[in-house]
Amino acid sequence: MWKKIFALFIGVLVGYWLIDDFNPDVLKGKRVVVTGSSTGIGEQIAYHYARMGADVLVTARRENILKQVVARCKELGAQDGKYFYKAADMVNMSATKEVIQEAYNRLGGIDILVLNHILPIPLGMWDGSPQNLTLTDKVVDVNFKAYVHLTSHALPHLVASNGSLIVVSSLAGKIGQPFTAVYSATKFALDGFFGALRQEFKLKGCEVSITLCVIGLVGTENAIRGLRDYGQHFLLAKLPAETPSDTALAIIKGGARRQREIYHPYISIRVMTFLRDWIPNIVEYINRSMFTVPP
Repeated sequence: MWKKIFALFIGVLVGYWLIDDFNPDVLKGKRVVVTGSSTGIGEQIAYHYARMGADVLVTARRENILKQVVARCKELGAQDGKYFYKAADMVNMSATKEVIQEAYNRLGGIDILVLNHILPIPLGMWDGSPQNLTLTDKVVDVNFKAYVHLTSHALPHLVASNGSLIVVSSLAGKIGQPFTAVYSATKFALDGFFGALRQEFKLKGCEVSITLCVIGLVGTENAIRGLRDYGQHFLLAKLPAETPSDTALAIIKGGARRQREIYHPYISIRVMTFLRDWIPNIVEYINRSMFTVPP
């Protein structure tokens, strides 16, 4: 029996890699909002959507960088495409409503909401210090509460369009990661909130899809610099980082297919999460072995 289950699992993995039925034309004219889109994955998500003919509103804190992202979207996208930005700091909950209102005003509605922003924090051991506790409040506000607020404000527009919610999470939201306790907590919270919301949508016949994106190490400037600054040279040497562009494309494809969850890179992240509940001590040991404690 176990051999059959294993063979089926391997067959699914192989099929995932060999079959790509994604048609970018399905995104032409879609009205998309991307948070955390000034750099990294979010920036690349905006560019891919522009190339595929979607209309895009990007948001992040730095207005000068957002202007550059919009300019690049115009270069990559259709001549009649619509590309806008709204500078907003997600630590301020009132800004979440302003972003959604701006998107509605500019785009005339919302088909896809990509929740991608995070508050970058330095890696470190949790010691229960006042600094730990102060940072916790801000991280929870930006990495979790802002997601809830944005979703709540956008929901009427998404219901009207039978749209899609794309929630960018992490392996840290499935398996707690050393040196990122609060960050991991917010990613677990996203899994819980949007998992419950998905169930409620099903119960009341709501056609809005929710795609949770479980992402591994991505070679963004912030991620790589943070690991190097905290002495995680072994992890960087042993674990290949995915490119922001490839990761962004995987996220877009998953959302367009209205998948429940996506994993990127697929095999390594899926196997870890698949085995997490069966052999948790072994999975955590493998995960932990990639990290080193700085002197």
